[in-house]
Amino acid sequence: MDALRRYVFPLIWMLILAVIALALARMAFFPADASGAAEDPDVPTAEFDQYAVVSVETSDIASELALPATVQPDEGTELKATDEGEINKIWAREGDTVVKGQRILQVRVPEEPAPVDVPPEMPAEGTTDGATGGDGTDEGGPEPVEQPAPQPEQTEQQYRYLTLYANAPGKITGLTLEEWESIATGDVVATISPGTYSIVAELTPEQQLSLLDVDIDASAILPTAADPVHCKAPGITEDAEVAKPEAPQIDPMTGEETTSSVSSAQLECPVPEGTRIVPGLSVEVTVKLGSATDVLTVPTTAAEGTGETGTVYMLDEATGEPTPVEVTLGLRGDGVVEITEGLEEGQEILQFVPGVDNPDDGMGGGEMW
Repeated sequence: MDALRRYVFPLIWMLILAVIALALARMAFFPADASGAAEDPDVPTAEFDQYAVVSVETSDIASELALPATVQPDEGTELKATDEGEINKIWAREGDTVVKGQRILQVRVPEEPAPVDVPPEMPAEGTTDGATGGDGTDEGGPEPVEQPAPQPEQTEQQYRYLTLYANAPGKITGLTLEEWESIATGDVVATISPGTYSIVAELTPEQQLSLLDVDIDASAILPTAADPVHCKAPGITEDAEVAKPEAPQIDPMTGEETTSSVSSAQLECPVPEGTRIVPGLSVEVTVKLGSATDVLTVPTTAAEGTGETGTVYMLDEATGEPTPVEVTLGLRGDGVVEITEGLEEGQEILQFVPGVDNPDDGMGGGEMW
């Protein structure tokens, strides 16, 4: 037993510690992920062939625009005072639902009293107004007594009563006035909210451009509905003032300048009545931009440009360097873009736009919108 304690047990512990040390060293200097990536061709790596070429093909394409959006309550109608006066009666209260033409409150307006005709002052008895003696002095007689001027009769203040009616159906909000409070012409008495909602998506100028002269066919995916909700009569509202883009920022990963797009308009999609919804909910709106069959297409990584003007690149046979080719772009689909002019079927072009360091799943070319 003494021999086991002196020689065998210490040797076993030394072997265990040696195995642990080897395992730690392997983990530190030979990561399993790196070896797996080298053996597994499906694991993406940052390396790619910048001079890989693809052929221009004929295929079908369907173009959609996916937009993040938010549910917002529709704007209400302001109810304004039409005259200046004092509130003497309020029929509606905050949160009440009213119909158009329903009484909201009454205002009393003081009327100006009618002017009273005052008779002219009469001369004192026994005197002749303006009569004098030959020497310029008043003729004899009693001194005239000054008579007090007649006072107009005091009349009670009269009022006109004006009733303010609801100018739209909906729910009363913002009504904080009380009886016997004074209001002026044009004061906002309350807001009548229609109780409806719209899904609002911000649009960049490029996205708004893609929707020009297009019959907008949009639908929204709501968490409370099993199927996408189709937008009836969607519309685009433009901002009164367009903000300027922010100054370019330096991407810390690539060192390149990046600029953020500025929203200049909104796509509004009315929510159908009866839909379970709450304001502030984040949803996604999909706008169908069209489809085409048997058209020339190339990967989006191969073309750069926005709108209809674009550029692809071919390898110059003499120099082996990329050569730009101006093309006209059409519909943009899932990873492909239509070429309407500038290329023919079967031509070979670069799969990636020169200068792209790391194309991301076929989306490393020009901006889609």
